[in-house]
Amino acid sequence: MLESPGKILRRERESRSIPLEKICAFTKIKEHYLKAIEEERYDLLPHSLYVKGYLKSYSRYLSLDEKNILSLYEDYLKSLLPPEPQTLPVDDTPLPTLPKRKRFLLASIFVAVLVLSIIFLATYLLSTPPKVELASSPFFSVAPATAIQREEEPLPIEDSESMPLHQVMVEEEIQSASAFEILEAGLGTEIDKENDRQVLTGNVSTFHSNHQRGYFFTRFKTSEIKRIAHVWLFEGKEYHRIEMEVKPPVWSVFSYLTFRPQHTGNWKAEARDGDQVLASLNFKVLQ
Repeated sequence: MLESPGKILRRERESRSIPLEKICAFTKIKEHYLKAIEEERYDLLPHSLYVKGYLKSYSRYLSLDEKNILSLYEDYLKSLLPPEPQTLPVDDTPLPTLPKRKRFLLASIFVAVLVLSIIFLATYLLSTPPKVELASSPFFSVAPATAIQREEEPLPIEDSESMPLHQVMVEEEIQSASAFEILEAGLGTEIDKENDRQVLTGNVSTFHSNHQRGYFFTRFKTSEIKRIAHVWLFEGKEYHRIEMEVKPPVWSVFSYLTFRPQHTGNWKAEARDGDQVLASLNFKVLQ
């Protein structure tokens, strides 16, 4: 395993008995920044562009290969990027078909019920004066998993941003419905297998910044192949987005992030179909 740039610089400095104060005076870099570099506390340092300049000046002072030091720092930055998500297969075993005679009988019953319903509705509308009703809220709640409670009453729009984790809000356009029906959405600490189906386990509303991994799991019902996006937002700003393909009839996808000390704060995970938010979950990352 390669050594970190901070350890290499510190070992070389101490082998020459050079105090940090001397390097600080020569490079004009604040002493607490030099100490943070040696201790690998990059969360205490400014933007990575400044850190690269600090590492270059420090390396030149000690006559070390600055390209090697910067390469080690680049490897550290790459380790912070989220990995590629995995797509979960679903059981696509075809359902058993009914005999032709039974299918015809069921179809006849369905048509008869439909015709009777239309006649009843037409009779009711002609005999009942019209009523003016208030439009319901375009937001409604779903029960994506057994660990997520169902909300029977729709929440007002102004409460959608402050809802707890177990309330999954799905926005539906009144005039045109989404091509997707979301069956499950949740946040947890693991993905497990149950009855030959991938499931989310360890449902939580908070994560910790000690390199804990957080999973965002969604299951969709769709009639055609589409692409949806998992969007992770940190303090109201988009932090990471990944697009994934879902296939009919039912398809599950998940994405995950590894939370580090610089990730403490308020987060939100959203499933989106283009600009439409299908599911939105609020959570926190604690120290």
